Amino acid sequence: MKNNSKCPKCGERLSPFYMKQTCPKCGVNLMYYKLDERLEADAKQAQKEVDAVNRFGDMLKASTIKTPWHIIRLILFFTPLLSMLLPMFWAGHKKVSLLAFILCIVNHGFDFASLTADKSYLFAVLAIIGVIVFSLAVIIASLFSSTENGFKRNMMFSAFNAFVLVMFSELVRFFDGRVLIGYAVTLLIYAFEFMLHYLCQTDKNSRKFRYTVASVILTLALTLTIFYPYAQVIRTVDKSESTLRVVSFNVAAPWGSSFDDTASEDRVIRFADYMEASSPDLIGTQELNSEWLEKLGKLLPDYESYAVKRGGDSDERTSEMNGIFWNKNVFKALETNTIWLSATPEKESRFTFTDKNGKKEEAGCNRICSYAILEDNKSNKYAFLNTHLDNSSEEARNFSAGLIKSRIDEIKNQYREIKIILTGDFNQTSEDKAYKTIAETLINSQMINNEVKATYQEWGYRDTGFLPIDFIFISDNMKIKGCGYLDDLREGYISDHYGIYTDIQK
Repeated sequence: MKNNSKCPKCGERLSPFYMKQTCPKCGVNLMYYKLDERLEADAKQAQKEVDAVNRFGDMLKASTIKTPWHIIRLILFFTPLLSMLLPMFWAGHKKVSLLAFILCIVNHGFDFASLTADKSYLFAVLAIIGVIVFSLAVIIASLFSSTENGFKRNMMFSAFNAFVLVMFSELVRFFDGRVLIGYAVTLLIYAFEFMLHYLCQTDKNSRKFRYTVASVILTLALTLTIFYPYAQVIRTVDKSESTLRVVSFNVAAPWGSSFDDTASEDRVIRFADYMEASSPDLIGTQELNSEWLEKLGKLLPDYESYAVKRGGDSDERTSEMNGIFWNKNVFKALETNTIWLSATPEKESRFTFTDKNGKKEEAGCNRICSYAILEDNKSNKYAFLNTHLDNSSEEARNFSAGLIKSRIDEIKNQYREIKIILTGDFNQTSEDKAYKTIAETLINSQMINNEVKATYQEWGYRDTGFLPIDFIFISDNMKIKGCGYLDDLREGYISDHYGIYTDIQK
């Protein structure tokens, strides 16, 4: 095979398509001209490359597995990626870890607006990203530990890694977050890294020892920041003795995760504490389940309740109810009932319909409206209704609103001068038809609130707009004294919704 670029003797440039064996200018045989010299040069070059690879391999061995200390250090470099699976921070009103952040993206998608909305959560995520990036940098730098400046380089990268974590953690704390056990474990790992950098040096000297000791002491001191005290917050909502307080709260009982501190078994306690602090007389809950109902019976002893499973759910935990609670020191129940929001309201069923194309469709779930006829200590009668409209079908929501309106009319005909209260998650805003159907009969008690905000917040993982989908309606024979949102998250999320309340003149 001839040289296809130029002649090795005269340097004549050859076309890639030149196929003859001899040079067109000097006539030399292109394949055999000084073949021995060229083969010898190629062999020397190959040996140089082999030597370089061997030297690099020797350097890697000397940097990574030369002694047991080197092996331990190499293993330790990967442990921060594991320690971040532990809760690293309390930020954005929930626990933040690498695992929780991954699950957030998997379950909720990535939403930049929500990430930046809470600064403590933003810096917690940045701290985790920083640990990942700079831990990889430390690993790469360690591969060259046996070079002349290997110790300095290792110390510099490890120190910068620890500095970035501490810097972001202090920003988390500045914006009312706090550090958790994963943060302390990660800093302790960094302290061991500094010691192992020193132990892996063959030319140990007092100066390197002093640098290492100083780095370890500083890292251990920073680790103690996890024990900084933080103030315990008790949620309170002032209430006048002359008012009747009504609460509506989608509690998301079947849902949540222990990874980010939204586990159902923790939130039911927070919910009970919040109700004790805000002292409602009537509570309408959506997405309640039997586990919560049983626990709230013990946690809220001043309340009686009524709840019916809607049916059609996958298991006992996800079998939802629209539970209603009333203060037994204020009310007694005269009647309780539940209707299914379908063509057969007196039995467990789901709304079905035929669309414009003649295809049979149905609501996403069985939907119900539970209610109680209550009498207070002054013999005033109240009809307290609570519902949760469908999440997937506008036709179902519209039909349900019409059915609820009809039942309210029946109650008014049966009980003269009765006061009507309807709480619920409508899964739509005030701009939609189902809301407007109810508004023809009742008054949205939240309309006097100057602040309008979204009541569904998806644990803070996504931007959900600014309009509420949870409402408290009352009849026109009652006077509104105040209203607001139960949105205090300082002790953690209670639900993926905020609660709302309305105070009514007794």
